[in-house]
Amino acid sequence: MSAIPGRDALQPERTALAWQRTAITALVALVPLVLVALRTGRPLQAASGAAAMGISVLLVGSVRRRFVQLRDETRGYSPWQPMVRVAVVTLLAAVGGVVLGVTSWLG
Repeated sequence: MSAIPGRDALQPERTALAWQRTAITALVALVPLVLVALRTGRPLQAASGAAAMGISVLLVGSVRRRFVQLRDETRGYSPWQPMVRVAVVTLLAAVGGVVLGVTSWLG
């Protein structure tokens, strides 16, 4: 990723909003996963999904910090850490869904 081109440009704000939407999408994808895991008697998968949901909520809130950083004129900040965190939560949601689907299919 390149450095922030200029404080008046909107690209950094759009990037932060895109990652916030990705975190919200992961959260929404985890809700049915946790509900199905609870209804099918898989408490470990439900607890793992609930933990990932908690992390996703924190990630959505962390975008506010990114907007504060964008207003800081003294130094540049990298969006790398929030992007990695959101990617990990999204990956956990996908893996959890696959595991739940396969274990439900196998019985």
